[in-house]
Amino acid sequence: MAEVFVGEAESLQGFKKRVAIKRVLPHLVENRKFLAMFLDEARLSLRLDHANVVQVFDIGRSGNTYFIVMEYVDGTNLKGLSEHLLTLGEMLPLELSCFIITEVCRGLAYAHALKDSQGNMLGIVHRDVSPPNILLSKQGEVKIVDFGLAKATSQLEHTDPGVVKGKFAYLSPESAWGRHVDLRSDVFACGVILWELLTGQRLFLGQTDIDTVELVRRADVPPVRRINPKVPEKLDQIILKSLALRPEHRFDDCGQLAEAVMGFLFEHGLKVTSFDLQRLVRRVSQEQPAPPQPKQSIIDQLIQEELNRFASLDNEDSGFSEPIGPANAFGATPLDYLGFESRAAARKRGPRGHNWSLRGSQHQQPAFAAHTNHSTKGSENEGVEIAVSPTGDESSLAHILEGEVRLGSEPPAKSRMGRVFVVVMTLMAAAAIGGAIGAYYLGWIP
Repeated sequence: MAEVFVGEAESLQGFKKRVAIKRVLPHLVENRKFLAMFLDEARLSLRLDHANVVQVFDIGRSGNTYFIVMEYVDGTNLKGLSEHLLTLGEMLPLELSCFIITEVCRGLAYAHALKDSQGNMLGIVHRDVSPPNILLSKQGEVKIVDFGLAKATSQLEHTDPGVVKGKFAYLSPESAWGRHVDLRSDVFACGVILWELLTGQRLFLGQTDIDTVELVRRADVPPVRRINPKVPEKLDQIILKSLALRPEHRFDDCGQLAEAVMGFLFEHGLKVTSFDLQRLVRRVSQEQPAPPQPKQSIIDQLIQEELNRFASLDNEDSGFSEPIGPANAFGATPLDYLGFESRAAARKRGPRGHNWSLRGSQHQQPAFAAHTNHSTKGSENEGVEIAVSPTGDESSLAHILEGEVRLGSEPPAKSRMGRVFVVVMTLMAAAAIGGAIGAYYLGWIP
């Protein structure tokens, strides 16, 4: 329903800050219900200012679509971290699992207790607390993101009775029944996550979505110790209380759950800090393979080759016929089309005077590649590959258009004069041919 870009916020004195830009897909802007929900997320997120909540800087509109500018978290999410460890036959250490959940609870407790300017409770409930929405930075930070499904008294978009929102496996029983939810629904989701981190298994996972929802509604939770005997009884009791079927039997709020977990760590002498998480996230980030880069089509490669040949006007005037490389600070570096931004993407100007420049999509594709992928029907691997000659040299655009004559092969002054001459002669020939054709149709010449 939306796409996320890595971007740069540029302001005075060359100040730049890396940000994430979440933009509504153009075809969904006409859906008033979805647009209202998206704007609800933006309005709600602008109120949140906490170390464990991803900060939102701005809301904007560009053309027919809306976007949110938010904090960029360099790292991974809890889903990616735990799945990577499972592929290695490892599990997240018990103390780190507890640390992550307490940090999540801190962010949620802040959101739950937030008031408006008149001192009235906003009644925020996240309703979509799940591993993909828990971001872990390389600095050992834990941050909650995506309040897109959050319920608050100030929202424009209200959920109809009986409507279920959120990832099915992390719903609370009352939410799965379509009933009223409060902050104890988020307590239940935190309990599900902690149960899964300590067992390495999914708690509610049916063959179909309907089966999963039925499992959530019953909330039949086996003790953690039955699957992982290394988990102390005290912690198992804390988890089972957070996963109680009836909300009144759970912890009253996420703050109570965090205090119970931290109390367990202190009682058992388990030391854990953000530095432990920092080391693990950095290790996993190095071990995870880089996302595959889309193959360049023949057009992309030819454009790139010719752009690399261009030099600045200053270089031509000074007598240089070759482009100056990156090491020379006084000339233009070879241009890289992957660094260009589309007009719609590069000139997003926020209400506070920032220029929001899109650099790439959530798959780390460059802006140009992301734009072309959206406008074509084929997959990113489609396209004609460049043919390699027996000598190993690839065909260039200069060869195709001018035979063996390459750009910049003549002295700058003669090269410019030659190009001007060719352009003038071409225009004169075109005018003559056009005039002759027009005279023929008008009957002026037989």
